[in-house]
Amino acid sequence: MTDCTAPPGYPPLTALLKRSADGDHAARDRVWTEVHDQLRALARSRLAREAPVTCQPTELVHEAFVKLSGPGLEPRDRNHFLALAALAMRQVLVDQARSRNRQKRGDGARPLTLDTRAHAESEATTGVIDVLDLHNAIDELAEADPRKAEAVVLSYFGGLTDDEVATALDVSPATAKRDLRTARAWLGSTLGPVR
Repeated sequence: MTDCTAPPGYPPLTALLKRSADGDHAARDRVWTEVHDQLRALARSRLAREAPVTCQPTELVHEAFVKLSGPGLEPRDRNHFLALAALAMRQVLVDQARSRNRQKRGDGARPLTLDTRAHAESEATTGVIDVLDLHNAIDELAEADPRKAEAVVLSYFGGLTDDEVATALDVSPATAKRDLRTARAWLGSTLGPVR
């Protein structure tokens, strides 16, 4: 597994993460430059399925990055960083949905598609569900099978490919694909018919 392609003169993301963890503030800023466009594209694809859209992709990425900048978070490599980013974006979306639901008492549900693959834009979607329902279902799946739940979070919220999920979870690509297929089926049956 290699890091994302860096612009000329930029070190790979893993090297930047290590330098950032050692206190190099310039490296921390360059990490942001390296991943901003990738995270923004992922945020844009997730927010495109919302109705109504309540934040912009840049806002979602910035809020997630603020969470990632907290003390004690030291990503080991590119995949670990993207896994942490996936968790941060999930937290931001869930927090926003909860806040909106408190304000509107259910009138502002956030629909999302159940398809967890980053390349789902080119495929038919399986339906629309509420982000809080998805969050609760992932938590329920985590009780039964933590690895499958983590695979879904990495794939859906982090935009990792099946092979990247395999690397992040330290399993074979075939196992990651099987986990994701099983998790998607379980989530589909748990969430019931989707609109």
